Amino acid sequence: MLEVIDVRFSYPNQDQQLHFHLTVPDHSALVVAGASGSGKSTLLALIAGFLTPSAGDIRWHGASLMGLSPSDRPISMLFQNDNLFPHLDVWTNIALGINAGGRLSPDSAVLIRESMADLGIGGMETRAIPTLSGGQQQRVALARALVRARVHHEHQAGIARPLLLLDEPFSALDPETKENCLGVVRQMVNQFGLTAILVTHDPNDAAMLGADVFFLKPAA
Repeated sequence: MLEVIDVRFSYPNQDQQLHFHLTVPDHSALVVAGASGSGKSTLLALIAGFLTPSAGDIRWHGASLMGLSPSDRPISMLFQNDNLFPHLDVWTNIALGINAGGRLSPDSAVLIRESMADLGIGGMETRAIPTLSGGQQQRVALARALVRARVHHEHQAGIARPLLLLDEPFSALDPETKENCLGVVRQMVNQFGLTAILVTHDPNDAAMLGADVFFLKPAA
């Protein structure tokens, strides 16, 4: 279970203070919605450790995440900007989600192939990132996040990262591709016990993801 307990945060030179308090059960999906400026992306950045709150606590299974670096948190994150490495091929970009050196066990290689097939990018292993469409690139980034989140379930080495944070990653996709990607995330949550939080402006995403909705109000 993820607990965000009375977390407060203010950006420099801004008088408005953001306040977050929510609980996300294990093996579930939550959609975070709200107007621009309500702090949706900020909430994910606080959970991931990219920002530090001025007050409150963030706990995973009862243990505080405060003081842990982003790399030491149980997080797999996908941004709207996919952050792929254009000089590396598709396979290597996804493999980096499991091992920074690209070293894979046979089981890890199977995970990558399964995720690529699920997302409709099977057979693109050797393609260069700049040759892919925007939608294909986003599916590569999603595959990397999913194998990163799933790898511990398959008894691989490394830190467990079953908490999947998705910051509007599908907003630029066509409706059919977006629905497919959300369906894959839903399948992974159900099959492998992930916990997913999706920031979105589209209220229909909650239904496609089978998720509850948490609305953020603009900062007072």
